[in-house]
Amino acid sequence: MAAETAAPDGKNKRKMMIIIMAIVVLEAALILGVVMLWAGPASVDASSMPGELDVAGGDRIVETLVLDARLPNNRTGVTYLYDTEIFVQTRERHVDRVRQELDQFQNEIRAEISAIWRTSEPHHFQEPRLDTLTRKVNSLLNQRFGVDDRSGDPIVEKCVVVMGTGFRVDS
Repeated sequence: MAAETAAPDGKNKRKMMIIIMAIVVLEAALILGVVMLWAGPASVDASSMPGELDVAGGDRIVETLVLDARLPNNRTGVTYLYDTEIFVQTRERHVDRVRQELDQFQNEIRAEISAIWRTSEPHHFQEPRLDTLTRKVNSLLNQRFGVDDRSGDPIVEKCVVVMGTGFRVDS
């Protein structure tokens, strides 16, 4: 009698395991399907688009080097030289005009910017973003280049001053 009852238990265990496995697989498929439906389609990222497609008709902003020099300041009684680069940002359609003006009046522009450096206060060179110097140079260059005849906007969109730490040159 024991042999007769043992055989059905082995078959029942096997059937039970198959049923449990089928239920687990079915639940996994159901959960995966719900997640896929909920997630929706993959998101689209347009950040890899080339920049030239964003702006057309000469409205792209271009940086042009105005001056790369060592400019002095001795307002503290001690002369310091500052490695300085000055750039202007203009619309692409104005680049030729700006470069022509820079080539034609290179020394005059250099002298005017050098005068700004010589007359600036020492704390202007300590500002984190060089706001005062940038504002003075921007004003100078806006007067020099003027405004666009078509739109009435200034030709110089922005002035960028890149300056290193001053080096003491006299003892």
